Amino acid sequence: MKLLKPAWVTHEGRPIFSVDIHPDGSRFATGGQGDDCGRVVIWNMAPVLSAEVEKDENVPKLLCQMDNHLACVNCVRWSVSGRYLASCGDDKAILIWQHSGSGGTVFGGIATAESWRCVATLRSHSGDVLDLAWAPHDAWLASCSVDNSVIIWNALNFPEVVTVLRAHSGLVKGVVWDPIGKFLASQSDDKTLKIWRTNDWKQETSITEPFKECGGTTHVLRMGWSPDGQYLVSAHAMNGGGPTAQIIEREGWVTDKDFVGHRKAITSVRFNNNIMLKSLPHSNKPQQYCCCAIGSRDRSISVWLTALKRPLVIIKDLFNDSVLDLTWCTSGHILMACSWDGTVACVEFEETEIGKSLSASEKKALHERIYGKSLTVPNSLTSNTIVETPELLAVREAQRKQLNSTPTKVNSVSKPSLTATPMRGPSKQIETRTSDGKRRITPMFIPTVVDNGEAPQPFSSSTQPTFSSSTETKSKIVIEKREDIIAPNVSKPANPKPQSQELISSTLSMDVDKSPPKVTAPKSSVTPEKVNGVAAESLDQPAPLTSKIDKSNSSSQPKSEEPPKHEEKPKDKEKEEKKTEEKVEKAQATSVQEKVPDVKTKTGKRRGRPPLSERVDRLDKTEKSVATPAPAQPVQTPAVHSPAKQVTVVAENELKLPILSIDKTLNVQIPGCPGKVLTVENAALASPFGPLNLVKCYFNNKSVNTKGGDWEAVLSSKAVAAGCNAFLCAVCCEDCTLQVFETMYGRRPLPPLQLTSRPSRLIVSRGHVFVLTVKGMLSVWDVPARKAVLVDESVAHLLDKNVSVVGCQVLESGSPALTLSSGKLYLFCSELKNWTLLGDGRDPVQQSSSHLLYATAVTQSGNVSASPLPPLTALQAACKGHFRSKVPAASGPASSCTLTFLEQQMACSRLLQSPRDYHLWLSALVRFLVHEGMETRLRLICDELLGPAHSRAVSSKSWDDKILGMSKHDLLRETLTVVATNLSLQRLYSEYNDLLESALTSK
Repeated sequence: MKLLKPAWVTHEGRPIFSVDIHPDGSRFATGGQGDDCGRVVIWNMAPVLSAEVEKDENVPKLLCQMDNHLACVNCVRWSVSGRYLASCGDDKAILIWQHSGSGGTVFGGIATAESWRCVATLRSHSGDVLDLAWAPHDAWLASCSVDNSVIIWNALNFPEVVTVLRAHSGLVKGVVWDPIGKFLASQSDDKTLKIWRTNDWKQETSITEPFKECGGTTHVLRMGWSPDGQYLVSAHAMNGGGPTAQIIEREGWVTDKDFVGHRKAITSVRFNNNIMLKSLPHSNKPQQYCCCAIGSRDRSISVWLTALKRPLVIIKDLFNDSVLDLTWCTSGHILMACSWDGTVACVEFEETEIGKSLSASEKKALHERIYGKSLTVPNSLTSNTIVETPELLAVREAQRKQLNSTPTKVNSVSKPSLTATPMRGPSKQIETRTSDGKRRITPMFIPTVVDNGEAPQPFSSSTQPTFSSSTETKSKIVIEKREDIIAPNVSKPANPKPQSQELISSTLSMDVDKSPPKVTAPKSSVTPEKVNGVAAESLDQPAPLTSKIDKSNSSSQPKSEEPPKHEEKPKDKEKEEKKTEEKVEKAQATSVQEKVPDVKTKTGKRRGRPPLSERVDRLDKTEKSVATPAPAQPVQTPAVHSPAKQVTVVAENELKLPILSIDKTLNVQIPGCPGKVLTVENAALASPFGPLNLVKCYFNNKSVNTKGGDWEAVLSSKAVAAGCNAFLCAVCCEDCTLQVFETMYGRRPLPPLQLTSRPSRLIVSRGHVFVLTVKGMLSVWDVPARKAVLVDESVAHLLDKNVSVVGCQVLESGSPALTLSSGKLYLFCSELKNWTLLGDGRDPVQQSSSHLLYATAVTQSGNVSASPLPPLTALQAACKGHFRSKVPAASGPASSCTLTFLEQQMACSRLLQSPRDYHLWLSALVRFLVHEGMETRLRLICDELLGPAHSRAVSSKSWDDKILGMSKHDLLRETLTVVATNLSLQRLYSEYNDLLESALTSK
């Protein structure tokens, strides 16, 4: 036996909580505390076992280091195939890692020989995750947590949850699989060890007697199950007041034996994966037995053979602190352990000491002799329930073929048969010289290494590149030097913009849609007018401007956003903001020095940041802007106005809405009409009775000064807002009138409409005109139909001092939708005569649900297209924080929240009359109900879709065979296809499948 403690295996002196050897024996992983993070490190095994390799500087010791966990890593476990590495930690997350090629140097990190990437992140636990275990067939991954639960994950389709086991009343600190795959064991601080059946995920038994005297003194409770499946050995147990490792026999779960001798609580038990064979002293013929290692808080390790009554070896004072984890290599002759003191120990046994391992075929024959045919990789995660009908068997077989034919990211443990050939990199490099003598290398594309997603190959120094610069081969890239002299890559902007103009334009904060109509001054013929001495900025955002700039200070002082009063900021962030503020103020002083003669910098005052009192005064004078998010489909054209003149009206109910205003001239590029421009000119003409205002529409290949255009109209009152699309142009005037024109010929489809007050929002969408006044009164007109959809509907009750309107939209039906700064989305329903809540981005029910898991599964299945976004989903996307939850479903509050949210989405879909949304959320709801096994809810859905063929359905006279234009029977057939994935619901499938076939035959 050899005992080794490699000093270079360390987490910089921090605790190492877990260690596991790769199945090929060439590498091992450790997990523990890093530098303000959780750290997972993959090490080379060869330098541990060989002193010569350890001294070889060309052989890397550290293969890869991953610091992705946000808190300490508690467990690392390789999958049985060696393809994946799972890690869990105090950040409530489980990360699945996969080898992705050779290493390199990450910015700010260290050089590594291998590269491992995170292919899945599993989030469902609400507390620290303490232990992990892969099922013997790699189809399941079990995790346990301080949230008193054990979660079974579908390892063939991460991050799907198979089930959640909730029976413990204390922290669950260890899980282990039966090597046959029939049972799962979990041990908790509630002084119980529970055995679970994998065929129905029900509790088989709960063992309490050996743990009654135990206390929660260990960080983990890692159990071990013998490779022959006959014995389960627990962690911390008590017998006669002393710590033991309890032996639990599979037959009857008898607990009359235990391993004794350790002075403190047992933390970890790990069986050798091999069944050993050796001729023992008291027997002449070879005997089969199992080997078990036990680690304790007394800093010692003991190794036991099931054929002996005393331990094979005891290693005392191996560490300076508690033993936390143990692992055996696949060959069965190497044992590794880690400790809280941040070190790792390796024990290498000789075959004469520990015995000879049985071959895989001999081990399989032993399992078949004891248990019958061994459990193979399941085709489904619904366990071994017998399929009762041939129809369901045919459906499941078709689903299995479709699943196998559809490539997924993580869906199989088998290796791909084809290996992609990596692209060859460039073989030539072009070097030129600039006019000032500097070298210039022409950039060339270098292809990345092809990642086949296979299990990593055994690591050896002969197959890996060396890391010594003296032994590396020199580059074979040919350098082609050209004598051409090129100009330096330095150029000045063709039309430099005044600094003050940039500052003013930066204050107009608006969200941009994917394909917004552009509101710009055409470059070829439209010359922007000047606003208070500064060239007007072209506006290309689709939402109405609601930012406000003080008139007297608009040309020299940009709008400053007032910082939160009670928010603490990091010191680094404060420094950056101070530097930015100094630069902005310095740029302001430079840009307006010539235009504003009374600037304070010319009075001899010290340059730099002004006193705090002056800055506070300036902030008080500058009003805060209200950002407008991008509208959902369909695209609407907003009101546009000059940013030079903005005021705020305070209504009697203290409702503050901004007023739209145009100072002199406005040019709008009409969406849907390339090259056509709408121009509004205030006080364009003089008359004996007062100034006249013009509205002109023309193609921009003509001069702005040309008197004639495609059409023009004269307004008696000053224009304050304008909006247009390919069909209509709308202009709001200072006298609170709304003027509507046809975009093509300029005809008036309606007489001027009198508004109750000045406009705050103006939107033209298809044939609808939307106006929201400063007093919070909303009106919508259907211009082609010459009727009002909504007149003076108050929105004041939706708003308060801290909530404002940040987005307005008009649906195709003419119903208006409002997005508020609180994250809420409202739609006015003309049938209900009320505002309906379509979404709330800050709703705790939505944030606690796991709807995204099921909605994503629907779109990936291809039944519902995710592009373009359905109307309801597009509207809700504008809500701040909407759909941010990505937590898989679990029982309890999360499951109830998911059900509530999905049913709410279906109701909203029917309100919007959106078949795509209804189809999406119905399918997601069905998948959730099937996953949770809610048969009663599924029957309600099936009854509604089936129709009068069922006794509980409504009468045939009132029943419609379509819903939102979709066939209910087609939807029922899709629903039953999903139901077929859960064998516990196969009788419900058979019942409704027969009724559906009967209903279709009777048509």
